[in-house]
This record gives sequence, C-alpha cells and structure tokens, in this order.
Amino acid sequence: MRAAVLRARGRFLAMVLAVCMLAASSGCTGKSKPPVEPTELTIACINQMTFDAFHRSALQSVYPNTTFKIVPMDDPIYYNPNLDIRIALNKMFETKKPDLVILYVPQYRYAADAGLLRDLESMASMNKFDLGTLYEGMLDRVRNNEEGKLYGLSPTFYSSAVYYNKTLFQSYGVPLPDQDMTWDEILRLAGLFVNQPGGEDGVRGLSMTSLTKPFDLMTRIARTEGIEMYDKAANRLTFDSEAWHALISKVIAAYEHGTFNAEPYKAKGNIVSQDEMRQRDLFAQGKAALTIESEFYVTQLKRQYVKFDWGLLPGPVQSRDRSRGGDISTDSIYAIPAKSGHPKEAWKLIEAVMSEKMSSIYAEREFGLPVQVNGRMAKDPMYEVFYRLRPVPQQAEYSLGVNEKNELLQIIDDETDAAIAGRRSVDDAVAAIQEAGSRLLPDR
Repeated sequence: MRAAVLRARGRFLAMVLAVCMLAASSGCTGKSKPPVEPTELTIACINQMTFDAFHRSALQSVYPNTTFKIVPMDDPIYYNPNLDIRIALNKMFETKKPDLVILYVPQYRYAADAGLLRDLESMASMNKFDLGTLYEGMLDRVRNNEEGKLYGLSPTFYSSAVYYNKTLFQSYGVPLPDQDMTWDEILRLAGLFVNQPGGEDGVRGLSMTSLTKPFDLMTRIARTEGIEMYDKAANRLTFDSEAWHALISKVIAAYEHGTFNAEPYKAKGNIVSQDEMRQRDLFAQGKAALTIESEFYVTQLKRQYVKFDWGLLPGPVQSRDRSRGGDISTDSIYAIPAKSGHPKEAWKLIEAVMSEKMSSIYAEREFGLPVQVNGRMAKDPMYEVFYRLRPVPQQAEYSLGVNEKNELLQIIDDETDAAIAGRRSVDDAVAAIQEAGSRLLPDR
C-alpha cells in the first residue's frame, strides 16, 4: 500500500514538473517574456551625426544588438514653412516607413495635426508608465496641437529665469525681489537703478545679451503675455490693438529712461565672437542688477567665478496667470508613427529616454533640463526654479515669407527709432507699422 502511494506521488510530481516545463517553454510562467530584440529599427532624425551624438547611447542601452537605420531629415524643406513641411513629412512617412521619429517642434506640430502619429497617452497607460513623473510644462508643450493630444515626448526642456545681483541691490539700497515678477514689475524694479545718487557709472537696471534693439524686448514681453502680432483667422496684423500700443509705449519709455540697454552686435554677418558676447554680458561683469537668461547661464556664472552674490527667481511670469511664463521650449520630440511596424519596441525606447536613470545622464550634458521631476536637477535648489512654471500657450505664426518678415522687422525698427528720437509720436509709429506691415500679408 505504502509503495503504491509513493508511486502515485512520483507520477504526480513528474506530471507537475512536465506541466511547469511546458509552461516555461510556452511563456506561461506568470511573468511576461522580455520582448524579442528587433534586428533593425528605422528612425527618422535630423542626421546620422546628431543621432550618434545625442540619441544612440540611450537607445542602444535598450536594444544593444539592434541596428538603427537612420532616415535623415536635414533637407531645408523639413524646416522652412514656405516649402511645404506637410508634403515632405507625408512623403517621408509613407516611403521610408520609420518605426520611431525624433522631431523638432514645427515638424512635430505638422505631423501631429496631419494624423501621422500615435497617441502616446494610451501607450503610457497600457504600459503602466506614470506621466506624472514628467515635468508638466513639457507635457503642455507637446500637447500644443489641434487635438490637444500627447503625440510625442521630449526628455529635456529649456527655460529662463530672472537673475538678480544681490550685491548691487544692497549697495543701491533697493529691496531684494522676493517673489515671481511680471515684465512690468521687472521694468519698474530695474528703473530704480537709473540715476541713483552715488550710483556707479555704466550700471543698468536690466541687461540681456540678446537685446539688440527695443523691439527684441517687445517680442519677449509679448510672448510671455500672449500678445499676438498676427490674427490668423482674420489674416491681419494686430499692432493697432490696445495691447500692442501699450506695450510699444512702455518699452520706448523704459529705453528712453535708461532702464535697459539694447545695442546692435558689432560683428558683421551672423557670427558673433565669444569676446563680444562677454563684453555685452553686463550682468556677469557686475554692472547690471537684473537679467533674463536660460538655465545654462547658471553654469556660465559658476565657471566665471563672478565676484558678487546672485540669486534667481522663476519668470518672467504672465500678468494674468502667474503660474505661467519662463519662456519654456522643447526640441528632440520622440514620437511613434501611426503606421510604425514596431510600435511596442519604439515605446520601449521612449520609456528609456524618459527614465530617471537617463535624466542623470542628460543632467551632465548641459543641453537643457531633464524632464524627470524625480531627478537630481529638479530637486536642486539652484535649478528647481526652472520647473515651477508652465508655458504660455504658443502664439500663431504670422503668415509671411522670409523676405516679407525681414521687411516688416525693418519697418518696426525704423518707426520705433523715430518714436524714440521724437520724430514721431507713438500713435503715428503704431499706425505706420500696421499700415505698411499689412501690405506685406498675402491675399487669401
């Protein structure tokens, strides 16, 4: 009897073992098998060199044995809206059939609106990927399409902040800023440093190396405040609006007062030397109380070992919604074509570049800020200010060709200079800009 029981138990154990072995061989062990590594994935990107420099290492860590075939998008048609980007993208998606695309913002927007991309919100949900670990401002930016859907993700973003010279504030007896500031508040504060008794020669309240003329500041303020130059629906310029009139008046008054400086580059052509950039950087020289610069300026100030105390605040912020501002932007947006032959494998690649592990690598590269809010940069007191704001919704681009845009900018510069010199009133300058600029718009 006992021998029979032992034989029965032996047969039972043998059967269990056989079932387990069968289950293991068929992938039914209770755990999903790791995805089979593809032999080749096709990726559309600006070019092979950019892919190798910025993307390859991250993607190769997911699929070390996969060959990445690059479809280059360095032809000007992919970047110039006057050459139809939509046609070029449609043709590339249809003929090259990429599994994954890495796009710049204009390309991404066109591809999203044309229905060429997969909705990544559903893919994140299906793969239990927590989008809440990503910087909300980046998600706002990539949702800026006709449907407001998440068709792409970017592992990094760029932003700006208000830098202030604590030493100058204290020596001039001006209270330190202690809250996020709008452009109006920045200009008022900067104006306190002009003609102060006992003040130093050459000190400005506000200086930015990117300002070469008053209109540069006008466009920065307009972008933060959401003031558009062009009404796309009506196909008309909007310089005759109350908002633009007030903005132009404000900036001209601040320029005349000496609140900020805006000087043309001395260099000829498009190349500006490092020496000239250093000479223009009054803030780093301790000769400007305030500046608005990107996250990379933190590194620059540290490397220059500046001899004054400084701090930074988020902003500038929008006056009607102080949770927005900071001139936030993205590039290198990862997306999956709607007709991708390997969508699951492409998603695994996107998951990898958005991970906390990769954020540490991006933090060392100094090309933007990692979007992972659990990463070390998002928690660094020096950098966390760049994560506080959400972007202002992007404005519509005005419908002008390159030559017409340049002509419009020249008209604006001429009329602004005339108003500053007292040869025209602000009202007349605004009317002239609106009238002359309107003649440049194409008929529809």
